[in-house]
Amino acid sequence: MNTHDNSPVVCITESQFVSLKQTTNMLKNWTVITQPVRYASDGVMMRERYLLNLKHANHKHTEHIVSIFGNAETSNRIAIAGESFRLHQKIYNRRGGRPLSSYAIEYCLTLPKGYRPTKQQWQSIIKDCSLALAKLCKLRRSEFEQYRQQIRAVLHQQEQSGTRGSGDHVHLIIGKVVGTRTLNELQQKKATKLIKQAFNHSVLKHVGIDHRSYEAIEIEKGRRLSTWQHQYKKATEAHEIEKLIKLMQIQFDKWLKTQEEHCVRQQRRQKNRLVKTIEKLRKLPLNESQLNGINIIKTRLNN
Repeated sequence: MNTHDNSPVVCITESQFVSLKQTTNMLKNWTVITQPVRYASDGVMMRERYLLNLKHANHKHTEHIVSIFGNAETSNRIAIAGESFRLHQKIYNRRGGRPLSSYAIEYCLTLPKGYRPTKQQWQSIIKDCSLALAKLCKLRRSEFEQYRQQIRAVLHQQEQSGTRGSGDHVHLIIGKVVGTRTLNELQQKKATKLIKQAFNHSVLKHVGIDHRSYEAIEIEKGRRLSTWQHQYKKATEAHEIEKLIKLMQIQFDKWLKTQEEHCVRQQRRQKNRLVKTIEKLRKLPLNESQLNGINIIKTRLNN
């Protein structure tokens, strides 16, 4: 069994790479962003609190928050499954290797402003997408039973007027651990491609809107950046954040190892590298989960 996490996947729609000089763009897919939920069980529970917090600074354009599937207990099940797997890994894995640090994958499925599916329509969409991913993972019956109990989906209904903020979107969190294996397929590029296709088809089926007939009209933002330029910039920043977070985690693991070996010189060396990476991350637009993860590491360093 491969116990290592796959490399982080930050995905943006193909239409974001269409010529930035055009004033209108035909969408090839509705927007889907994929990212692993980091920092083990702490990260899962931080996402649960964040997604339901209407007063959070990131939610100033959010009008309503609606649970589509699952609840806090669902997130708790994901965390427990991950911790059980990690304990098993520690006891029985004699080959070494980095312990599992991501217990779930999060997909953000977004529609443009002007479209507001009902709760029931979103439930049907999320069900279609989740089933498509289950087929990709080739789950056995017992695994599928656990898989469906580890699906957490939260709808954020956004302000529909104005140019700021995104349209309505659902945060879909799926547990990576079922039985004695991790569903590494969930964060691979083929999973993102598949969920885009399932999202496109399901929105057409249940809501009656086709991504191929939607034209994104260019809107000037900030320093005269077009909509797609703005989104591309955001996606590039997200990719850089993921790279630095992965580097930070590797450095943190090395620092922990130097503590076990009581090597003061290497401890100081790894700590300095870790501090430099954290400082680079501080200059980027981090979300609550990422900031909390950095704070956890900084606390360990200071102690």
